[in-house]
Amino acid sequence: MNVLGANVAEQCIEARLLDEVLVFVAPVLLGDGVRLFHHPGGTNVRLTPIPGEAAHWYSVVH
Repeated sequence: MNVLGANVAEQCIEARLLDEVLVFVAPVLLGDGVRLFHHPGGTNVRLTPIPGEAAHWYSVVH
């Protein structure tokens, strides 16, 4: 399953539905956007790099 968008990904991580995350960084000059994993007062999301994979491919530590 592929999940697109920071808000949807955040909801899936909260529901413990995601096991891995591939992060693409795309700077935007217009608008605000949504911060990935922004949780004021919430639990931290722990990510572990997956050995041998792309530089931005992580396993979600549950």
